[in-house]
Amino acid sequence: MLDKKKLRIQQKERLVEFVGVPRQTEENNLRRQLFHSSQWQQAQVIAVVLSTAFELDTQPIIEKAWDEHKVVVVPKIMDHQMQFIAINADSMYTRAAFDIKEPTSNHTFNVAAIDLVIVPGLAYTISGQRLGFGAGYYDRFLAQYTGNSVALALSVQMLEVLPVEQHDQKVAHIITV
Repeated sequence: MLDKKKLRIQQKERLVEFVGVPRQTEENNLRRQLFHSSQWQQAQVIAVVLSTAFELDTQPIIEKAWDEHKVVVVPKIMDHQMQFIAINADSMYTRAAFDIKEPTSNHTFNVAAIDLVIVPGLAYTISGQRLGFGAGYYDRFLAQYTGNSVALALSVQMLEVLPVEQHDQKVAHIITV
């Protein structure tokens, strides 16, 4: 089995190379499954990342949440901690480390009020194990979060096994094609 560093490189390459109609079809399928899930339907506050170019496009998720009058919060790294900031159609953004888009606002949202966290990652197993991006922000967050968590996994992100360390946290629900 590859170590995490090599596996992250491999998975980024797989995501970058997975393009066109097959990818769009899978992304649409995953979002449709999410929108029909009880976790989504019961949630009033959704936490989701502002996706980068190689990640599953989260803009349709954000727009659907707004259409359903849900509150959308996105992560922002402040003082080496992941905080969540509520966004709306008028929110302003800046580029942070690793070219990640973040809101310019610093008004943090109460994490206890988040009903559903859509957890990003590079790879997943069917049992909920996750390979993140290496900074550990979501592992630290999920270790303390008591609400629902879900990941949307493209076919190229699903693996049989992942290298797991003691601090790694599972995602409660994996939606895959």
